[in-house]
Amino acid sequence: MNRLVIDLSLLPEDGQVIEDELPADIFELPEGDARPLGPLSFQLHAQRFGDELLLQGSLRAPFEFQCVRTLSLFKKTIELPGAAISFEIGAECEIDATDALREEVLLSFPPYPRCDEGDDPAPCEIDPRYLAVDKSVGDDVDVPPAAQGDSRWAALDALPKPDE
Repeated sequence: MNRLVIDLSLLPEDGQVIEDELPADIFELPEGDARPLGPLSFQLHAQRFGDELLLQGSLRAPFEFQCVRTLSLFKKTIELPGAAISFEIGAECEIDATDALREEVLLSFPPYPRCDEGDDPAPCEIDPRYLAVDKSVGDDVDVPPAAQGDSRWAALDALPKPDE
């Protein structure tokens, strides 16, 4: 199956369970972003309510992310056990739900992926060479003296302050 197209004329009154997979290329992610490692698996109950089509169920897709701390690659499966997607039907006979399923998964990406949160958690420690904690606080830089001469703000500094 390349697209999830639901024919409303064939949908029973009490709904129907749809279980299948969509290929990984539906994600269309740019180079350098997360990489899909497999298809988008779904099990959805599709039911029509007046002018609305409601899909409820689970979505699952494996991805390869790059850890923000260690820069190592790791696998994390995005799982949405309680997904719910609604479509306005209007005069349409078929609903293509592929893009909506794709968006649900992409919106669930971790904002800062870390390898200790992957399917096989790995130690996620920053190399101490890159930490500022082990560097000295003092910088041995002398502060230059204030410039002498005409200060353009001196007249404003001399005005009384209402706070004081």
